[in-house]
Amino acid sequence: MKAQLLALSLLACASLCSAQSVLVGKKLVSDGDNASKVRDAAGSPDKVDKIPGDASSPPMEIWTYKRKDSVITIFVVDSKVVHSQEKPATNAVVGNDSPGGPSASGGR
Repeated sequence: MKAQLLALSLLACASLCSAQSVLVGKKLVSDGDNASKVRDAAGSPDKVDKIPGDASSPPMEIWTYKRKDSVITIFVVDSKVVHSQEKPATNAVVGNDSPGGPSASGGR
């Protein structure tokens, strides 16, 4: 249920913003593109989150591609890209960003 609310919130935010595009490999992926274009450009996602549909919303998949310097997230509904975003990659070391992890202790 929380995942559905998050997905709906993200879609609502995406609809308020202008169309998003991300560069995947040498291809630009934009809202409205077929999911096959994403797979052709980037291959299989590193992670796929599936959110089931209900009476008021269709099922959605969230594809995540982890790159050296960034994380690309593609939201797919009915085999179409409905939103895409790219964010800088965070620390790759597990535990560094947790509240009780090494970064929280200061180590000074």
